[in-house]
Amino acid sequence: MAEQHSPNDQRIRQIVREEIQENNALLRADIRSEIRAEIQANNAVIMEAMRDMQTELLRGMERFARGNFSRMHRLETSDNDLNERINVLEERVTALETRPPRK
Repeated sequence: MAEQHSPNDQRIRQIVREEIQENNALLRADIRSEIRAEIQANNAVIMEAMRDMQTELLRGMERFARGNFSRMHRLETSDNDLNERINVLEERVTALETRPPRK
């Protein structure tokens, strides 16, 4: 048995379909705007996290550089001290080599 629909029923179905399509379009627009807002909020969080990481990396590099500077300064100072001692020894050897022999 096939049901027969009156023209009134068909009109109501058409109206319901149109309302559903309209509501679907509005819902999709709402969802898109919510997704965009979430993406923007997440981007802000990610950017802040990236800045924090960059800051930590720069601080770590600065601490490393400060430690290396101290070591290099100590090595240069030690190197200068050794050079002075070698120069003094060379002068003594030169003085011994150039003085006239004792009789």
